[in-house]
Amino acid sequence: MRLNKYKISTLLIITTVLLLQACSFEMIPPATKGKILTTSGYNSEILPPGKYTLWGRDEMVLLQTNTNVYKEPVKVILDDKLTLTADIRFRGRIKSDTSIINPMFNDITAGPDNTVSFHEVYKIYGQPTIRNQARVILSKYTVEDVHKNYVRLSAEIGQAILKALKNTPIEVSDVTLGNIAYPAVVTAAVNAAKERDLAIKKEEAQAKIDLVKKKNERLLAEADYQIKITRAKAIRDANKVIGEGITPELLQLRSLEVQEKMAENKAAVFMPYEAFSSSGAQMRIYQK
Repeated sequence: MRLNKYKISTLLIITTVLLLQACSFEMIPPATKGKILTTSGYNSEILPPGKYTLWGRDEMVLLQTNTNVYKEPVKVILDDKLTLTADIRFRGRIKSDTSIINPMFNDITAGPDNTVSFHEVYKIYGQPTIRNQARVILSKYTVEDVHKNYVRLSAEIGQAILKALKNTPIEVSDVTLGNIAYPAVVTAAVNAAKERDLAIKKEEAQAKIDLVKKKNERLLAEADYQIKITRAKAIRDANKVIGEGITPELLQLRSLEVQEKMAENKAAVFMPYEAFSSSGAQMRIYQK
């Protein structure tokens, strides 16, 4: 009886060990869905994040459903036959819809890490559509149109992409046009125009400086002229006053005073009295 109990206990232990060896534990991280792949195919149930037990040769296959920021470079021939390159930037994710997620496990082969990434789904369902819609919209415009209507073009491209991806597993939002690289010929023309505008503004500024200098020179010249005129008028008025104040009696008195002074100087030379009647002698005498 004891032997039978011992055999049963041993058998249970062996069975438990075998069962433990035959199972494994797998984790489905956040923002990820999972499905168990058995030897006969996928189970129908889509598993949310959590820890699960797998038996035998079962494997856990993961599908990334997180949202991230992506950019898709595009090269477009515009309406004016010039080539433009730009990035279509957006937020992207796989739609969280059972009818969408189920086919992803069957349509896309998981990589070595047993994970189907958004990038793998995007390459099949999203990339061709986004590139095509961006080219369709941008090809209608010229370089000048793109430059002037950046915001409107971003909205137009976004609406076209959302409509085109409506029936695909890809869900995008916040679509914008960025990192625009204009053709070299356009960039050169824009730079030349900027240099030309800068040169014109520089010349205009120099002209204004020259005009200010000329204006200041004119004001200084006018000021000098007014000073000279004022001085001349002062001299004229002074001479007029002096001239009006010289009378024959005053001249005779000054002549006598001069003669008196000259008489005191033994080396003085006397002038004939008649010479005093000349205007030059009169002015000379008066100034002395």
